[in-house]
Amino acid sequence: MSRPTLTKQTPPADFLSFYWLKEELVAFLREHQLPTTGSKQELTSRISQFLTTGSVPATGKPSQKAVKVEMPPTFTRQSIIGAGWRCSQELRAFFEQEIGKHFHFDGVMRDLIHNGSGKTLEEVIEIWQEESRKPRKEKPIAVQFEYNRHMREYFKAHPQATLQEAIQDWETKKAQRRH
Repeated sequence: MSRPTLTKQTPPADFLSFYWLKEELVAFLREHQLPTTGSKQELTSRISQFLTTGSVPATGKPSQKAVKVEMPPTFTRQSIIGAGWRCSQELRAFFEQEIGKHFHFDGVMRDLIHNGSGKTLEEVIEIWQEESRKPRKEKPIAVQFEYNRHMREYFKAHPQATLQEAIQDWETKKAQRRH
């Protein structure tokens, strides 16, 4: 069976048997006036329930409006991370100036910025540099990033393959029923 068009009449088992882009899930939910917020897994679950029962219970979560946090216009090594800071382009520019052009917001750094209230940027730089000296381990790719997992596995199995070959294999795989 080839991948069906996602409609209100799609059998739930068929829906769950194929890969869907998050944009496709959101479009379906909007079309049926259903909540579009949440992770890809939450959207998939919501659609599956809708296809099965014809309705979706309220999420139970109050709507959360993003609170705009003012970050300082300039940064120094003595700047103290505040609650709600984000990995902005201005902060990236500061780190590139202090660490070098090889700086990037990796998982450790994003966590330090989002959850490091009270730390100075000096402390954050030291932690980042310490982490960057450690040998790199292959990090697991979260379940919602199926494309990324496919690409990693494809290149492991086919080290001489081109990117175009890997993409073509992905296109073939996502059109097939999952096992």
